[in-house]
Amino acid sequence: MTPPMTGAPWDKDDAASRSLLGLIAQSTNDGIWDWDLGTGRVYYSPRWLELVGHLPGELPGHIDTFIARLHDDDRDKVRAGIDAYLGGTARDYRMEFRLRHKDGGWRWIMSRGIALAGPDGRPFRLAGTHTDITERVRAAVRLESEVAERTAELRAARDRAELAAAAKTKFLATASHDIRQPLQAMALLLGGLSPEVTSTAGRRTLRAIERALGASMELLDALLEFSRLDAGALRPHVTAVALDDLLDVVAEPYLAEAARKGLRLTVRPPGIGVRSDPQLLARILRNLLSNAIKYTDRGGILVGCRRRGDMLRLEIWDTGCGIPADQQSQVFWEFFQGTGARRGGGLGLGLAIVERLARLLGHRVEVRSRPGRGSVFAVEMAMVMPTAPAVAAVPVLHDDGWLAGRLVAVLEDDAAVAEALSRLLAGWGARICAGATGAELTASLAGAVPDAVIADCQLGDDEDGFAVLDRLDRCHGRRLPAVILTGDYDVGTLKRRNRARRRVLHKPVWPAVLEAVLRHELGLGDEQA
Repeated sequence: MTPPMTGAPWDKDDAASRSLLGLIAQSTNDGIWDWDLGTGRVYYSPRWLELVGHLPGELPGHIDTFIARLHDDDRDKVRAGIDAYLGGTARDYRMEFRLRHKDGGWRWIMSRGIALAGPDGRPFRLAGTHTDITERVRAAVRLESEVAERTAELRAARDRAELAAAAKTKFLATASHDIRQPLQAMALLLGGLSPEVTSTAGRRTLRAIERALGASMELLDALLEFSRLDAGALRPHVTAVALDDLLDVVAEPYLAEAARKGLRLTVRPPGIGVRSDPQLLARILRNLLSNAIKYTDRGGILVGCRRRGDMLRLEIWDTGCGIPADQQSQVFWEFFQGTGARRGGGLGLGLAIVERLARLLGHRVEVRSRPGRGSVFAVEMAMVMPTAPAVAAVPVLHDDGWLAGRLVAVLEDDAAVAEALSRLLAGWGARICAGATGAELTASLAGAVPDAVIADCQLGDDEDGFAVLDRLDRCHGRRLPAVILTGDYDVGTLKRRNRARRRVLHKPVWPAVLEAVLRHELGLGDEQA
């Protein structure tokens, strides 16, 4: 507690002190008050009376005048504050409260004061000022209201964005399933048609159809991969990757594509490993290679590496049209397509996926470019000793009746996909039992034990292909060789449903991939191909 003031002029010459107080009161903008604690009498300055809308002489000069004008919600707080200060438990006398104005309204007041003590050390007078802070309080209330309103708007905007993102993800998942079904049927039908096309012109046409279908699959995969990144559904599995093997696998399909455009595609393996997810890194490289070939009409593409300390920069150089300086950061934006020579087909998601995948993996992606001269995209990763294989090469389709005599059960509720799958399997020599539901398939099998089962994940009426396979396993007393086909990329959902850890292929599935997985499930191996 601040020591009470003692001595002149307050305790020696009351008249002089009153005169001095009056002079001070007339020269300040604050209301001044002087309270005699013994008698309860209070001197209120003209400015103090003005604060509450009164003229001199209109209010009695007593402490009850002040107490009566306090807001009901503030009265007890003010009394407690005064008692605490005079009793020595409060260091300063300072508080805020509301006083009733003559017009019935309320004025916010800041009160500051000091106690004056007599020779015995006991306070006998409390004097101070009242400052009108009504406008400041109102401004603070308005600001608080505006902040609350803005916060509510931001929350609403966030909620709308989350709902929109969820709706987009759900729409893409639903749309992708509907699109994947006819693509899946086309891929299977082309696989079944391949052995029947023998002429050179016919096989060229068949390859052209396969390339067109592959382009459609690429666009769909880009959309789905971007939606998975948006939803946070991708979980990287980082390990040591043999970069030479990965480059061999990734670059091989683009050699022919580059040759068709008259371009040279040169790959210089670094003979080193990097720390990454092999599947996701392969996707990054495919997108960058595809992009380089798309925007290069003459010259070539070079894939090489540079070491920087314990980091490796994998660089893809091209002699294409280049990127204007003002677009070099924008090329990583989703749905961005450049202007002029840089503008190409597609959805503008390839480089956006590259950037997001790199960020997910902790890699850094950079671009340097000169319009008319070409571009270089670089991915910087940590170097390690390679201990894991890169990615599996795309298997080759064999047309040798390798399923001859084997019974394959097909669980698929889409009639077109079921028919295409049955034709393909029959072409491989298999006997087919098919059903659109678990009950239909069980009836079709009539107690026979299938050598393998190919099941759609999501069937009609919310029936689950995983659950049907579990029932078949229990019925036959052993785990059946099986493959699940799905258009669902929700990793968490698939993990919960796939309790038996069955092989899962994402639609659309190429016949050669299906063949390779079935051979593995049946324990046939490539030596029998």
